[in-house]
Amino acid sequence: MPQELNRILHQPIRTRIVALLAVRDTCDYNSIKQELNISDGHMTTHMRELIEHGYVLADKSFVDNKPRTFYKLTPTGHNMLNQYISALKSIILGNN
Repeated sequence: MPQELNRILHQPIRTRIVALLAVRDTCDYNSIKQELNISDGHMTTHMRELIEHGYVLADKSFVDNKPRTFYKLTPTGHNMLNQYISALKSIILGNN
């Protein structure tokens, strides 16, 4: 039987967010939203899910007197992404 796919990451927007954060140390809200071309509603919904499951950390601060939220992938997030990629490879290559 193939590996079970992670239900948190097996959603295209969340997969894209986590993949983007995996290659960057931190990324702010607007940069993620613009780079992935997603709406405020989608961004908020999916970030909430990733944060609640411990995949992403949010750091809210002020930059030039404007609120700004930065995101970072946690060690759990990195681990879950690696497991997700392995599961996909297993399915694709037929390595049960």
